[in-house]
Amino acid sequence: MSQLLSTSDPAYIELFKLHKLFDARYRVLLSSSESVSCYSEELSLEEAYRKEVVCASVFIRPTDPGFDLSVLGGDSGLRMSLTLHRVSSVSLDSSDGPHGPYTIGHASDIAIESVSVSRGVKLVLKKVILTFMGKYVASEAYAVYECLKFVDRELCNIFALSAKSVTDAAVSSGCCDYDSWSLCEQKSLEIALGRTKSLLNPVERWSAVSSIVKTKSAEECRRRYQRCRDQLLNKSSEHKKALEGLPDELQPVLSRSAALRFVDLDLSAISVFSVVSFVVQLSCRRCGDVFDSSISHVNSKAAVLSRCCANCHISHRIEFHPQLCFATQSVLGNLSLDNCHFKDFITGEFLVTCESCDTQCKVRDVQNGSCKRCNCRGCFSNLVLGFNSLEFGVSAEPVRESVSKKVSFAARTSRSSASVSRGLKVGTPLPDNGICKHYSKSFRWFRFPCCGKLFACDICHDEGSDHPYELANILVCGHCSTQQPVSNKKCRNCNRGYTGSSSSHWEGGKGCRDGVKLSRKDSKKYGLLRRQSEGLHSATRVRASCHGSKDGV
Repeated sequence: MSQLLSTSDPAYIELFKLHKLFDARYRVLLSSSESVSCYSEELSLEEAYRKEVVCASVFIRPTDPGFDLSVLGGDSGLRMSLTLHRVSSVSLDSSDGPHGPYTIGHASDIAIESVSVSRGVKLVLKKVILTFMGKYVASEAYAVYECLKFVDRELCNIFALSAKSVTDAAVSSGCCDYDSWSLCEQKSLEIALGRTKSLLNPVERWSAVSSIVKTKSAEECRRRYQRCRDQLLNKSSEHKKALEGLPDELQPVLSRSAALRFVDLDLSAISVFSVVSFVVQLSCRRCGDVFDSSISHVNSKAAVLSRCCANCHISHRIEFHPQLCFATQSVLGNLSLDNCHFKDFITGEFLVTCESCDTQCKVRDVQNGSCKRCNCRGCFSNLVLGFNSLEFGVSAEPVRESVSKKVSFAARTSRSSASVSRGLKVGTPLPDNGICKHYSKSFRWFRFPCCGKLFACDICHDEGSDHPYELANILVCGHCSTQQPVSNKKCRNCNRGYTGSSSSHWEGGKGCRDGVKLSRKDSKKYGLLRRQSEGLHSATRVRASCHGSKDGV
């Protein structure tokens, strides 16, 4: 039976994963005091699995190449002790030990054993772990294991943001007056609250409470009452209270979810349609590596994909919830991304419904910015499905600057966040206005029909692809990110040109060519006047010679 448990029970598998990746050692706490804790001998995986509460000593080795190991004081990683509790669940067979996943419920269950780590870093680590467990213990199969992987990915941000001394000062000042109440003062507060129930004015009431307690001010009494009330009413939400006093920058952004929306949807003879499968271009949040992801779903159910980055080995998770689309509902579905960013929609396969006879048929290979036509198999009507582009979310992500410039890897984090892209946003310029290293005066990107992807030029396409390019028929304006057919005219949205001037003078041939009207500070003024006067004299001599020849005749 133990062999069956070793391969099927998620709790046993999680203990095995913690042991392999984080060198976990399991023990049982026998006795504990304020200064000394006594543990049992090291347990095997089977023995630890049969315990309802087990202490795991784990070692996190930073995998981020940008992490500065010098901040660990010479250590190669973080050593911490976690007290794992089994969540009770109903099981028909209770002879095999406790059932349910592992969780970490209190700050006292987390002990950072690394001596070189500051108090601020320890506090942030505890709050991040409690936040992750409170959010994902019910949805993740291996919540503790995924939590430690998340801590490993976010070590740069944790150390950079905990460098602010303001956090330590705020936390220390917030804890001192809460714990300075004696038992007599607590009883006096309870008596005072009962006596002042009839007072409706809060200022008068807390002044009366303070006069009864005698040793505390009105503000201290009010804060004490609020803290006691929160502990009584919100015991089930203890994970949320762990975030109190935590700056916004320290709250981990665990996922990014937004709607995938059509821009300028064009339907003809189609009542409703939905996506069957599609390919999107994503980029890694840590290293920026670009990759393609094929998403497909069955029977309108959510599609979930998991992978690891080929460059930095960070885990990616893509989840898509489809929706029905029609003329007034242009949302393709809800896309949720973990540790990756949306860049572009490549191609897709759609299931369309005829407006006349309700016959369903598939439209394949619909590329971004294209228009597909097909005939209905029931009534032979001409079905048209097209769109200009797709947008992920309603607005661009805010770029947060690093709050600590003293830590070496903080600058790298801020630079990487500044280059984050959530796909094309009409009205916003492309990165570097669309120019590349090959053509410095070309303000546009091209969508190549051979692969459906965007590149700045043909050379960039050949360098980033495994096939030769075909002539592009769609471009994206570098000034406003509007997708439109290839032409030499100006952008139809912003009315700006796609190419820069070919000369540094005369504004690309559109400047003033009258030397009299040019400014005296212009270096070309007098040269132009001289050439114009020479040209005028030569034209006069030619006309005079022509008139003289006529007179002679």
